[in-house]
Amino acid sequence: MTAKKLSDLEELKNHLEKIHRFATAGLCISSVTHEINNYLGAIMAYAEMLQLETSPGEEIHKMLKKIIESVNHCSQLINGLNTISKQNEELVTLVEVPEIIDTVIMLRRYYLKLKSINIEKHISENLQPIVVSLPKFQLAIIHLLKNAEENLSNEDNNVHKKLIIVSAKKVKEGVTIEIQDNGPTISKDILKNIFSPFMTTKNGIYLGLGLYITKKIAEEHGGTLEYDLQKHSFIMWIPYSNPKTTPKVDKYL
Repeated sequence: MTAKKLSDLEELKNHLEKIHRFATAGLCISSVTHEINNYLGAIMAYAEMLQLETSPGEEIHKMLKKIIESVNHCSQLINGLNTISKQNEELVTLVEVPEIIDTVIMLRRYYLKLKSINIEKHISENLQPIVVSLPKFQLAIIHLLKNAEENLSNEDNNVHKKLIIVSAKKVKEGVTIEIQDNGPTISKDILKNIFSPFMTTKNGIYLGLGLYITKKIAEEHGGTLEYDLQKHSFIMWIPYSNPKTTPKVDKYL
């Protein structure tokens, strides 16, 4: 057998392994999200029943309202994850970028505090809404924020004050969302494949799909995702409107 044939077989083997990992990830996501939604439904039901027994002015009433809002946000995120494993057309809607950023930060607030990570927001005023699939757009920002969190939690990180800066501003006929952290810089070797599927420098259960999926989501909406080596930040640009119909999720594969 020639060297070229061996090389082709090895390439085919790697491709099939990737397909298998995607299929496995899809099945896991579908199963786990179904179970989580069941638990979220129970939490929502009990919180709403307790809320009926309290007055709007009471502190417990406000806390229950926060629980209900958080459950709703979690449910949206779970549905966003589910789109990775299902092939369906999605509705798009007008979305206020500052509101989505606030929602994502709120959902990650506990983990940020647990890891002693400070966060700053630099949001331009009067940003126009953008037309996106809400679950996917929210999922993309979560992936970028979690990536910054994980970089700051890296054992090579020696900074005294861990900081993430989330910025949003108008660029051309769209909005850029930039997430920057003061953790270790990405090496040029890793940078070459940073948006490739299953690319991860972390041990454990990480699949290495976060940045890959985020880039695909940006491109589905006619946008881009890039890494700025000098600023050590990921920059996602989304146009105000996208003439293309929202693609099917099978483009992830």
